[in-house]
Amino acid sequence: MGKRHLSLQQQRRILAGRRVSPSQLDTPANVTPERTGLVVARYGREVDVIDPENPAARAQRCRLRSHLEPVVGDRVRWHQDALHRVVVALEPRRSVLRRRERAGTRVLAANVDQIVLVIAPQPEPHPALVDRFLAAAELEGIGALIVVNKSDLPDQRQVDAIAHTRGQLGYPLIRVSAHGGDGTEALATHLQGRISLFCGQSGVGKSSLINRLFPQANANVGHLSAAAAKGRHTTTVARYYALAESPFAQKQSEIGRHPGGAVIDSPGIREFDVPATGPDELLQGFIELRNLAGDCRFRNCRHQDDPGCAILAAIALKRIDAGRLASFHQLLNAG
Repeated sequence: MGKRHLSLQQQRRILAGRRVSPSQLDTPANVTPERTGLVVARYGREVDVIDPENPAARAQRCRLRSHLEPVVGDRVRWHQDALHRVVVALEPRRSVLRRRERAGTRVLAANVDQIVLVIAPQPEPHPALVDRFLAAAELEGIGALIVVNKSDLPDQRQVDAIAHTRGQLGYPLIRVSAHGGDGTEALATHLQGRISLFCGQSGVGKSSLINRLFPQANANVGHLSAAAAKGRHTTTVARYYALAESPFAQKQSEIGRHPGGAVIDSPGIREFDVPATGPDELLQGFIELRNLAGDCRFRNCRHQDDPGCAILAAIALKRIDAGRLASFHQLLNAG
């Protein structure tokens, strides 16, 4: 349905109620030229956008046209009429991170180059959740970086086991302490020149790391529940932080490097389902399994108790981790 056109008398009544001058009537002469914006936060049917060429500029609050569903990281076109700033179009996306939900799939962030998967000794890390994020990154063609936070805590056995097996697959790994600051500068180096989405369970310290990287951010920091050691959801909306605003990036600029890039802080996630259409597609998200599947005796091998399964043979020889195959089957059965 096209946009409804109001008569001048109707517009004057509306404007009078809002104490707006009749000279500000919504006519073509009062609509500014379209501008390009970058979505840095969304609140229902409104978004904050910044100038992508000037990330330090003040964000503009814009309303959304009813058919548009942008997410943080999207590039949009917007203009200002007599009453509001309005997002009128969504630019093509070069990448997205999606999660499967009952109603279909939901896009969490757009134009992402790398997922920064934050894990910690507390709350208890879940290997299957780690593998789901890694699989989603592989299927979307996005890089992945594993960050072990709270490296100053005494018992690191569980998180070390997860980090070791996934690190052997080629995923880069960094150990940091948001509390003490150890490893933060190395983390900032891995973020340079990329749009990075911070993911992980609630309570692993994503917001604390954001505050280390961007002291002016004042991201809300929660504490672990004493009952179940599950993190509270302290981040409720995704937010975008330009690396140019980080003192770590500014140090690089001072020595002649121009890091660029940004960080998107996402709400904590306890469950994450990968949107794959079937076992063959899902297998592509597990890099060591997909490389072996072609050697199975049967083309329709289920990789369970099938004779001649190359993946099971590799597990028996301890060439790959059995937990990764368990993560694959758990995710497959969840669909």
